[in-house]
Amino acid sequence: MSLIVNTMSIFYTGSYTQLGAPATNPTGKGIGCFQLNSETGEVHLLQYTQQRSPSYLVVSNDKKYLYAVEEMYENLDPQVYAYKIGEGGALTFLNSQEIAGDYACHLAIVQYRLVVANYVSGNALSYPILEDGSLAPFNQEIKHEGTGPNKERQEAAHAHMIYPFKNDGMYVVDLSLDRAKAYQFEPASRLWEATPKLDIKMDAGSGARHMAMDNKEEFAFVLSELRGEIFVADLRGNETEVIQKISFIPETHKGAIGGAAIRLHPNGQFLYTSNRGSDTIAVFKIDKVSKKLSLITHHSTEGKTPRDFNVDPSGKWLVAANQDSNTLVVFGINKDDGTLSMKSKIEVETPVNICWL
Repeated sequence: MSLIVNTMSIFYTGSYTQLGAPATNPTGKGIGCFQLNSETGEVHLLQYTQQRSPSYLVVSNDKKYLYAVEEMYENLDPQVYAYKIGEGGALTFLNSQEIAGDYACHLAIVQYRLVVANYVSGNALSYPILEDGSLAPFNQEIKHEGTGPNKERQEAAHAHMIYPFKNDGMYVVDLSLDRAKAYQFEPASRLWEATPKLDIKMDAGSGARHMAMDNKEEFAFVLSELRGEIFVADLRGNETEVIQKISFIPETHKGAIGGAAIRLHPNGQFLYTSNRGSDTIAVFKIDKVSKKLSLITHHSTEGKTPRDFNVDPSGKWLVAANQDSNTLVVFGINKDDGTLSMKSKIEVETPVNICWL
């Protein structure tokens, strides 16, 4: 008897599986495939696909393929994997390609390419995607250079995220350069070229980590890992302009700051960020015209170290991955004010990414 699954309720988790990963006790089982009951918020495991430390995942726009990186040092021969998605979210291995870099931490699909960000080595690799969804070897390396004022964390370039925009562009968010660096795809050379006038520049020492954009791609929201702030940037002019800086750290929190994930609600009205220091998710209201943020509240993630979370496509649920308490926690989202209410919790070993099918 086959299991009939609503694909809108399926999501995948990445996890840290072995020592050397940036986790207290990495015991993950690979790529997890889960089903969310869209009525009750209950989560059920469907299956695991074994892979070493698949820290970040991305699904193709046509929902046919999933790609996953292995986050580890280059001397351990890390690979980026391509899978075909089958019935019930089951994954079938297509192929893998080498990652020429240390600690791949993010990837995104843009211009029929899969672009991987390597945190420790500060470079990004561009892999052509073939017609069957498999990957060709990377044909371009983008190498960042530079340091920041935080001598412990910004001692060298650290590419942290790939964010596609305007069909033929992408941002490579770099923690040490305190900016999201813009690149455009050039049809003639079929390579990425830097576009400095579109760079989003943040305060020195802030530590750019991840970003999100509004639905029209006219405004960007860049998360500061080291200082716990969001930088709102207006992209409509000839050059980008930061129009707001706002903290997402609870006023009562006096410990370490570890800004992690940033996501927009599908309706474009709310923005969410997680902080691993306080184990909280901040909820912001987005002004319809100016796109500036106003803080609504902070919610506990009901666990430890929320490295990632994600809002389901319907906008009804938010799932948080609590890395160091080994839990996924499901929150219902209030459609009127964006606030969260916990609905369910499930034990999952060292989850670090939530990727919706």
